[in-house]
Amino acid sequence: MNRRNFIYNSAIAGLSTPFVSIRSQTNQTPSLIKPPAIPKNGTVQLITPGSALSRSAFEKMLENIEQLGFRAKYSDNIKVRSGFLSGTDMQRVQDLHDAFRDDSVDGIICGRGGYGSGRLLPLIDFDLIRNNPKVLVGFSDITALLIGIYQKSGLVGFHGPVGASGYNDFTMDYLIDTVVKGKKVKVKSDEDAIFGGECEGKLIGGNLSLLVSQIGTPYDVDYTGHILFIEEIGESTYRVDRMLTQLLNAGKLDGVKGVALGYFTNCDAKKDDPYFEFSISLDEVFKERFGSLGVPVAKGFPIGHEAHNATLPVGINASLDADKGEIKILESSVL
Repeated sequence: MNRRNFIYNSAIAGLSTPFVSIRSQTNQTPSLIKPPAIPKNGTVQLITPGSALSRSAFEKMLENIEQLGFRAKYSDNIKVRSGFLSGTDMQRVQDLHDAFRDDSVDGIICGRGGYGSGRLLPLIDFDLIRNNPKVLVGFSDITALLIGIYQKSGLVGFHGPVGASGYNDFTMDYLIDTVVKGKKVKVKSDEDAIFGGECEGKLIGGNLSLLVSQIGTPYDVDYTGHILFIEEIGESTYRVDRMLTQLLNAGKLDGVKGVALGYFTNCDAKKDDPYFEFSISLDEVFKERFGSLGVPVAKGFPIGHEAHNATLPVGINASLDADKGEIKILESSVL
């Protein structure tokens, strides 16, 4: 590939190959499917379901994949930029489908988040995914895919670093332990519980903005019986309050077993904010919004837009001990 011309503008309106939108006929989540583990030195397909990668981010992604011990594979579509998206919806969903269909691909890692993954949901062939289960990793905007695919195909997805993330030993170890070795990992917080207690349930969650955007769509998940984990970036406290209120008003939190809060990067009110005197802290928002649930709520988990980003499997049984600040994965999330 000519990296000198890595990013170029595209006005492509569609693909030469006809594509049919396939929707599930039921809103009930299918039976759970665990994907095969990615083998050591396995081949990973890199896709960009949302925003495009810069040249430097692309180079960084390839270095990360090599450092993880995987072989990288990607299509020419990863070079395309279409406005604020990485190519057209058809190009991006084609890459997703091709990655699941390709027998030479052992796992799929999203290059970055940004915006646009949710646009693909009506175009996805969920039967194809169900019949060809593979590890799919990403976070932030990729939440839309993880939740939608879990709801429509039953496939366990992995909320973890994207290809262009800043990888360190912590982040790499959690990813390898989870999707390659199939370990039952523990994720620790060093902060005090908001509301103490212990619970067990299936993990569900991701970026708060994306979770809220799924409400009312066929791709949303019933949180009943789940432990909800949430992370966010760049949203002020009143906006976090508004989104949590939307979850409450929509009845999304009625059946949750517990709540684990990850990083809320740059979300607390700053002193130079002209409305700082009228704001409250995130802790106050969490206590007020989650107080009526009567379930364990803990914060400070290394999940989200920071250097340490633990990989969590969506749909897998786990426990939450809010007093100890500990999430335990209770079963292997891969085969």
